[in-house]
Amino acid sequence: MNRPNRLKPALMACAAGLSLLAAQPAFAQAVDSAKLLELMVAKGLVTREEADGLLAQATVAPTPAPIPAGGVANGVQTIPYIPQVVRDQIKEELRAELSTQAQAQGWSAPGQTPEWTRGITLSGDIRVRGEGVFMDDNNADIFVDYGAINAGGGQNINDKTPGYVGPPYLNTLEDRQRARIRARFGLKAQIDSWISAEVRVATGNDTSPVSTNQTLGGGDEFGKYALWLDRAAIRLTPVKDVALDFGRFANPFWTGDLIFDDDINFDGVAVSARHALNPAFAVFGTAGAFPIFNTDFNFGSRNAPEGKGGPFESRDKYLLAAQLGLDWTPRDDMRVRAAVGYFNFDGVEGEVSSPCQFYEVACDTDPTRPQFQQFGNTMFPIRNVVADPLNPITSPENQYFGLASAYEVLNVRASLDFNAFDGVGFRIEGDYVENLGIDDALMRLRAVNNLGPSTTIPDPTNTNGTVTLPGVWDGGSSGWSLKLTAGRLDLASRGDWNVHAGYRRLESDAVLDAFTDSDFHLGGTNSQGWMVGGAYAIGKNTAASARWLSGEEIAGAPLSADRLLIDLLTRF
Repeated sequence: MNRPNRLKPALMACAAGLSLLAAQPAFAQAVDSAKLLELMVAKGLVTREEADGLLAQATVAPTPAPIPAGGVANGVQTIPYIPQVVRDQIKEELRAELSTQAQAQGWSAPGQTPEWTRGITLSGDIRVRGEGVFMDDNNADIFVDYGAINAGGGQNINDKTPGYVGPPYLNTLEDRQRARIRARFGLKAQIDSWISAEVRVATGNDTSPVSTNQTLGGGDEFGKYALWLDRAAIRLTPVKDVALDFGRFANPFWTGDLIFDDDINFDGVAVSARHALNPAFAVFGTAGAFPIFNTDFNFGSRNAPEGKGGPFESRDKYLLAAQLGLDWTPRDDMRVRAAVGYFNFDGVEGEVSSPCQFYEVACDTDPTRPQFQQFGNTMFPIRNVVADPLNPITSPENQYFGLASAYEVLNVRASLDFNAFDGVGFRIEGDYVENLGIDDALMRLRAVNNLGPSTTIPDPTNTNGTVTLPGVWDGGSSGWSLKLTAGRLDLASRGDWNVHAGYRRLESDAVLDAFTDSDFHLGGTNSQGWMVGGAYAIGKNTAASARWLSGEEIAGAPLSADRLLIDLLTRF
């Protein structure tokens, strides 16, 4: 039987030790050689045949009286002796045996963490912001807060009803300052070579899809803040350069903030792919289906439509989208990208209800109103309210407001990156959006906001009087932006910096105001203006930045608002 080479020192040491025992009777009396060899046989250091041979070679002279190991004779205490080289060899064998067991059971490995932890990556960021919102002195104060109406119990629009209370309005006159924080913490796990998962939580004042900011002092005095589930997704990569995402995940499209805010995440399923045609040229694309709103399972169950019991039909909303793009690297210091996308927001247009009695809690098209909105889209009342026949003049007309247009958005986006010198680069990026689903004639018929100037005409019923006619719809369906950035785009090391400047124009119904940038103007659409800012890295993955955003209305009454955003951001 061949033994490993590492056992040779042990055998040699054992033989030397037994020879020493034979030559020195005092040690032979102190050590039970048979027990020592039995231990070595048990540990696999020697075979049974080798142990018997060694015992035969070791001749131990008889002693008058055996002294037990550790015993005392003539005032001298004896101590069992095992050669150091043998003890070291036993120690190494035990360590190797434990290591093999630990790896097999998955709870440890030499110099490594357990295997189940090695596929997990943790990341996060914290941002502290000081924000100032500055309103122009010439702003009108007639902007109805349709978001508040639609999120509540509706609004009575009959001002002849006893005890009538008018609608809520947006603050367009008073400046505001506030401190805000954003904290996000994420975990990514590589489950298999082609399967991964992500979970992320984040702060936020509410369920807003476009902001994870938490206003300091916005709740109870020094009260704690809530964490929301920001992402929860599974990704499959069955073949190279193809990915399928399921759940709630980051924006899978290459878009700017004209159509989607930077903080937005998508619910649903998406497939993304990229294919290199040559080392300098590649094509990429993404397609997906995303539920925006799902009707409550028992919606309308308290009503009886058309005299029949049971709930109303579903009014679900979806985003169906696809994008195709090109990625060209003509040389090492230059990159050009361009993409065309189509985003069909199915079911978001408001619908007029069936006849709905003035006292009913719900009408059948109530879910077609926006569940979340910012500012800018054109609205119209969607309830077909049947007045109280006993008091038709003063009967309440409680209304919700829906989007006056359908939204089928075409997006064209392009960018040029150029690394000029000493790590200083330039990026020029531009976006164009057009709502292909808008119907101008229908908008003029429906709109209750985004109206042009009113007109005064002679009263046909009174030769000495006049009549003021409200303005007609003055909104639009397109938008564009242009932005230039110089410096280092990724502020990773101390001393990195960048500056930027840009201009944007986004008409009232070019995109859904719910999903576009939440920082510019009042957040939403129907605004135009410029932005300028810069950032400086004060340490590793830590930067201070400042931005000034100046916007004004496009359609409707005067409304100008500027914002100053000062941020301190760190990532890990």
